[in-house]
Amino acid sequence: MMAANSNNTRTIAAHGTILSILLRLLSFILSQLTIRLISVSTLGSASIPLELLLSSTLFVGREGFRLALTKEVATTYDRKEKESIVRRDSEQQQLVNVSWLSIPVGAVLSLLALLIHLNNCKVNNNYSSDNEDISLLDYKLAGILYCLSSFIETLAEPLVIQCLQLMDVTTKAKAEGVALVMKSISCFISLYLTRCRWFVDVIIKILMYSSKEGKYQMISDDSNFAVTAFGLSQLVYALVFTIIMYRHALTKKNDGIQWPRFTASMSNFHMHTLYLVCIFTLQGLFKHALTEGDKIVLSALAG
Repeated sequence: MMAANSNNTRTIAAHGTILSILLRLLSFILSQLTIRLISVSTLGSASIPLELLLSSTLFVGREGFRLALTKEVATTYDRKEKESIVRRDSEQQQLVNVSWLSIPVGAVLSLLALLIHLNNCKVNNNYSSDNEDISLLDYKLAGILYCLSSFIETLAEPLVIQCLQLMDVTTKAKAEGVALVMKSISCFISLYLTRCRWFVDVIIKILMYSSKEGKYQMISDDSNFAVTAFGLSQLVYALVFTIIMYRHALTKKNDGIQWPRFTASMSNFHMHTLYLVCIFTLQGLFKHALTEGDKIVLSALAG
């Protein structure tokens, strides 16, 4: 019986690995096709400042929670033989409550990133000419979509932490793989539409209708919203990833969604884990600065 279970586990893991490789290969092919539809400046605007904004928000908001909760749950399982069942369940619920704090933290960071992005667009708008207004608007809309994507992806963070605690890498890999393919497909379709003049004209008419100053009446024929297409594809990724994670968790019988519960008779949060979250988050800031240092310098010089 144990040998059969072991073989079944290996088979599931092998299928998950093969599926992940195929999905990433398909995403790579679509990405190569996407590059042919955009200019170097558009790719730089999307891949450097906006990707940096997204990665910084997500990394700072979730790295501390992931490290602290996976470390603390391992320690809890090691000493479970020495504690009563009631106390162990209470401590486990405290850890679950801490994991759900990643959502409000991520929401605050996404809002902060949005304010920074809008302020940066406002500063650049003071030095831009009329011909640059449409490019700045394109960049502004893309940044808003990136910040919204960050918040939506944060909604799935408690489920990601649960997968890491249970060492369920297959679910996370499938969600990321499918979301990555859908991101590539949506990016390719969106960029193709931005090359169609009728699609751009529709967007311009909407902007002219909503603009009181009529500042978008004179737009060159080569204007498009290519950077916004990247923001839209990132939004698709966040939506698909979050939906798959929640859908899979809701279908599981034993290890479904562990919802937070709060009572007045006990401490609702594991204080030592909260302390670890703060420590690992501070360490993550230095780690992120070293890892993304080149993008940070390029974004600062470009601004």
